[in-house]
Amino acid sequence: MTAAKALLSVQALNVRYGPALALQNVSLELNRGDVVAVLGSNGAGKSTLARTISGLVPAAGGTVAFEGKDITRRAAHRVRRDGIVYLPEGRGIFPALTVTENIRMAADLLPRGQRRHAMDEAMEVFPNLAIRRGVKSGLLSGGEQQMLSLSRGLITGPKLIIADEMSLGLAPKLVDMVFDALGRLKAAGVTMIIIEQFVHRALKFADQCVVLSRGQVAWQGAPEGADQEILARYLGEGADVTGD
Repeated sequence: MTAAKALLSVQALNVRYGPALALQNVSLELNRGDVVAVLGSNGAGKSTLARTISGLVPAAGGTVAFEGKDITRRAAHRVRRDGIVYLPEGRGIFPALTVTENIRMAADLLPRGQRRHAMDEAMEVFPNLAIRRGVKSGLLSGGEQQMLSLSRGLITGPKLIIADEMSLGLAPKLVDMVFDALGRLKAAGVTMIIIEQFVHRALKFADQCVVLSRGQVAWQGAPEGADQEILARYLGEGADVTGD
């Protein structure tokens, strides 16, 4: 795959926090419709990579190109306007507002004539939200809050979604709910980067896998190539590729 053909091309990316090098020489590429799982232990640089692609953290070196255009130093609001939506851990919703109000706030970024249709589509993608449209978001279950975060991100028709630890802290049934929602997006051809603590789920879900270790790419390839030895070496002995 060449950088010109890739939807996203990250080349030799370096990121510093003060004197510390948080990412070193990180490269990855995504074609349109790809799902890439970024794995690594705590502090490996996963969220730093996501935030740098999104324009929230400045790069110290290297390039980020999107649709063939250099966006390395583009401001976060312009990156979002380009079609990259970052969904951080913590859900990024407004708990005092209802489901409908949260979705309406996201829809306000669209031209006036498109807002109503976009809101209706968001409710169709996540029927659970439609049922609870008048409920304050802070009263939703963790899984429902993640679906609301996804619906807010989707409403502007993003070209790339970066989902950062969306299952963090959720009970197993709610993790299933989140992955079901992501699966519907994948089936619709949405390009995604997923950063995920449930290694086996991420590997089953993704088309590509990148393993970070101490801010560098330790391994990358097809998910079926990430065997137990590789995962144990870079994620710790507890890494489980076969569990449920």
